[in-house]
Amino acid sequence: MSYEINLSGQVAIITGAAKGIGKAAAEILTQAGAQVVIDDIIDPENAKPIQDEIGKLGLRPHYIQKDISKEENCRDLAAEVLDKFSRIDILVNNAGVVANWEKSFDIHVKAVHFCAEAVKDHMAKRGNGRIINVTSTCVFSGGTGIPQYVATKAGAYSLTRYQAKTYAPLGILVNAVMPSVIMSEMIMTRYESIEEMEAHYIPLMPVGRIGYPEDVAKVILFLCSELSSFVCGEIIVADGGRLAVG
Repeated sequence: MSYEINLSGQVAIITGAAKGIGKAAAEILTQAGAQVVIDDIIDPENAKPIQDEIGKLGLRPHYIQKDISKEENCRDLAAEVLDKFSRIDILVNNAGVVANWEKSFDIHVKAVHFCAEAVKDHMAKRGNGRIINVTSTCVFSGGTGIPQYVATKAGAYSLTRYQAKTYAPLGILVNAVMPSVIMSEMIMTRYESIEEMEAHYIPLMPVGRIGYPEDVAKVILFLCSELSSFVCGEIIVADGGRLAVG
């Protein structure tokens, strides 16, 4: 007997979902039947092709342009989703930046807290909800060469533990995924070509390849599903084995 992850009837907010891991998560959750809400800061006109593309996989995602570094915008985001869809089942705190210390802290730490708090009461009233935070293995390795990125992603790691302990009695499961060596604009800032980047990383990867956004999205899907109903406060490493055995 086969098993299918079915998120039909559920509504998922994914922050920073116009590209990369967030977009891949929007695609896979849409394929699983969820109504996805993409939050990002790009112009709504530029979001339409992304909505059209993902809409071919299932329900057309809704786009909301909110800067979640501001607490009131996080509250407004949740309120707009509830007004349109009457429920929020899933929150994926994925938004990430390479920026100065203040902006990095605003997005990687404060926004993770603000967005979670914005959906908490609704999820608690229904006695059910899933929150997935996206952090990074640089918390352990000290990699990337960007100190404010490392330090603030550690904040997201710690917040996951705090939220898991605080929200679980309300019926809300909070977990995180910790990627590394994922094809992205950030990783390519250090290399002149994909070939150069792969030549550096692939020999270091036990699985023999770098990761892609969909590799992380699959872990997010698991954490959104009933398969993870006894998983709480976990930070799942998705790095092709590099951190543990590389």
